[in-house]
Amino acid sequence: MAFVATNKAPGVYIDEIQLPGAIAGVGTSTAAFVGPAQQGPLKRPTFLTNPTQFQNTFGSFITAPLVFVTHAVKGFFDNGGTACYFVRVGTAAQAFLVLNDRAATPRPVLVITAKQEGVSGNSITVEVQDSNKVAPVNAVRAAATLSAASNDTATVTAAADAANFRPGDIVSLTQGAKTERATIASVTGTTIRVRANLTNSYTGGDIRIGNLEPGQTAIRIASTTDIEPGTYLRIAQGATNEARVVRSVERVNNVVTLDQGLINTYTMAAADPAVTVGSLEFALLIKAGAGTENFPNLSMDPRHSRYFARVVNSASVDVTLADPPSPSVPPANLPAVVAATALANGKDDDVSAIQTADYKAGIDTLERVDEVNILCVPDRTDQDVQAYMIAHCEKMQDRFAILDPIPNATPSNGIVTQRGLVNSDRGYAALYYPRVIISNPVAEGRLTIPPSGHLAGLYARTDNDRGVHKAPANDTLRGVLALERTLSDDEQGPLNEIGVNVIRSFPGKGIRVWGARTIAPKDVIQWRYINVRRLLLFIEESIQEGTRFAVFEPNELTLWGRLKRQVTDFLTRVWTDGALFGATADQAFRVRVDEELNPPSVRQLGQLVIEVVLFPTTPAEFVVFRIIQQPGGPVVQE
Repeated sequence: MAFVATNKAPGVYIDEIQLPGAIAGVGTSTAAFVGPAQQGPLKRPTFLTNPTQFQNTFGSFITAPLVFVTHAVKGFFDNGGTACYFVRVGTAAQAFLVLNDRAATPRPVLVITAKQEGVSGNSITVEVQDSNKVAPVNAVRAAATLSAASNDTATVTAAADAANFRPGDIVSLTQGAKTERATIASVTGTTIRVRANLTNSYTGGDIRIGNLEPGQTAIRIASTTDIEPGTYLRIAQGATNEARVVRSVERVNNVVTLDQGLINTYTMAAADPAVTVGSLEFALLIKAGAGTENFPNLSMDPRHSRYFARVVNSASVDVTLADPPSPSVPPANLPAVVAATALANGKDDDVSAIQTADYKAGIDTLERVDEVNILCVPDRTDQDVQAYMIAHCEKMQDRFAILDPIPNATPSNGIVTQRGLVNSDRGYAALYYPRVIISNPVAEGRLTIPPSGHLAGLYARTDNDRGVHKAPANDTLRGVLALERTLSDDEQGPLNEIGVNVIRSFPGKGIRVWGARTIAPKDVIQWRYINVRRLLLFIEESIQEGTRFAVFEPNELTLWGRLKRQVTDFLTRVWTDGALFGATADQAFRVRVDEELNPPSVRQLGQLVIEVVLFPTTPAEFVVFRIIQQPGGPVVQE
C-alpha cells in the first residue's frame, strides 16, 4: 500500500513494500503406498521417512497371505526414496461409542474410539459423570445508607464507609419513589463515583448492589478461584437458573464477564434468597482391563485449561468431537451422564477379505495430501484398482501412478492383455514388466514381488541426482537379484511399442529399467514419455503454488508484468537445468500475457489468462549411428 502523507509532519518515513518471491519448484519424489499391514491407523495417510518408522507404526512383513506392500516400502527407501505416505487398508474396525449431548433432542457430541482395532476394544467401558470444579459461591451483596447525591454530578456520598463496593459494581439507588441504576467507577472512603451523571438527586435513601437483570454480563462473586475463560457457570436463585460461559475474569474485584447477557432477573436485596454461581464440567472414566483412567473437571470450551482434547490422554482410547460437531449451545453441549457403557463394533483384521472398495477408499484418502507425487498399490494388479489409480492421478493432476504387472505374465500374452485394459490419454501412469526377485527378508530363499516400490525409489533417486526431466531408466534397481522372466531384444520391442516398460538383466551391468514410456495411446506422442509427463506436472504445480498471491489482485498491467517476470524466471531455471530444449531460453519456452488473451470480456469474468509454451526434452530412446563408407578415402601406407 502506498504511503499516505495526510496528517503527517514533514520528515523522512519508511514505507516497506513486500514483493512476491521467486517461484520455488515443488517436490516430485514423495511416494504413496496403499495396502495391508499388521497394525497401525486404518485409511489414514501416515508420513514416513525411513523403514524403521514404518515397522514401528505398521509392523513387519505379512507372509500368510503374502502381502507385497511392505516389501515395496522397503524397496523404495533402498533405492533412494526419502519420504513417502502409507495408507493402511483392511477389514479391521476400531470399537467406538458415541456420546450424545444434553439437548432436548440429543445430538452426538463426542466419539470414543479404541486406539487399537479389533474385538478386544469391545471390552473397554466409558462412564460420564457430572463434575464441578467450582462449588457454588454467592454473588456479592453490599448495601449502605445514602447521604447525598445530585443529579448533575456523578458523585454519591454514603453515610458510612463504602468499602464493600467495588469499581464495576452495578448499584441501585433508592429514596422513596426515586430509584435508578448506576455503575461504579471508583470508591474512596465514603465517596462513590459513578460512570455517568444521575437522573435524580438524593438527600438520603439507600445504595446497594443492584438486581442481576436480563442482558447484564458482569457479576461480582465471592471468589473467582478456578474460574477462567471458557468456564460454564450455573447462575441460580431458588428455582430460577441459567447457564452462561465466562469470557473474562477480573480477579482483583472478583468480577466475571459472561459471553452473553443474562436471561432472567435475580434479586439482590438482603431479604432475598442468595444468588449462587458454580461451574459445570464433566468427568470421563475409562476402564480397559483391570485399570481405570479418571479424567475429572473436563470442559467443552477450547479456551478452558481442561478442554477435553488437551487433557484426555488415555492409553486405550481416543476422544474426539463428533463430525459434524454438536450444534447445541452450552451447557447442552456437555455429554450426557451415562453409566459405564462398553464400546462396540470392534472387528479383527482379515487380510484375505480385503475388497476392491477398501483399496479405493484408501486411495481416496490421498486426495487430502498435496505432497504426493507417485502412487503405488503393489498388492493389486486387476483392472478395477489400476484404473482407479489412474483416475485418481488424472483428477489430482499432480501425481503419477506406477502400475505393477500381473504375476506369471508372458510377454506374448498376459502382459499384453493387461496393457490393453489400462490407459491414460494424458500419460498419468506407466506399466512395468516383469516382477522382480529379492532375497526373502523373513525366511530362507528368494521372493518374487511387484517392482513398483523399487521403481518409485528409482524415480526419487533420479529426481534428486539429475532432475525430474531425466527419464528414470537405464539405471539399476538396488536389492533386486533376478527377474521373474528374462526378455530378449526381440521380445521387448513389441512391448515397448505399446507402452510396457521392460526391466532387463544385462551381463556385467546388473538389472536395469529399460523403458520410459507412459500408457498414453500409441498415437498420442505428446505424453509418450514418463519424464515429459512428470516434468509438466512439476512445472504446472510450481507455477500454480508460486502465483497464488495474484488471486483477487487488481487485474491490470502491473500484475500481468509481475506474473510474466516470475514465470519467465522460473522457466529459465528449468531450461538451465536441461529440462527444456533450445539453444536459448527464448527457443525453449514462451510466456505470453496480453490484451489479446485478456480482452475486457474475459477480465469482466474475473479471469486472467497466461499462455505458456514449452519445449521439453525427450529421452534419446533410440541412439542411431549412421556409418558411411566413403570410397576413395585416405590410403594408409607402410
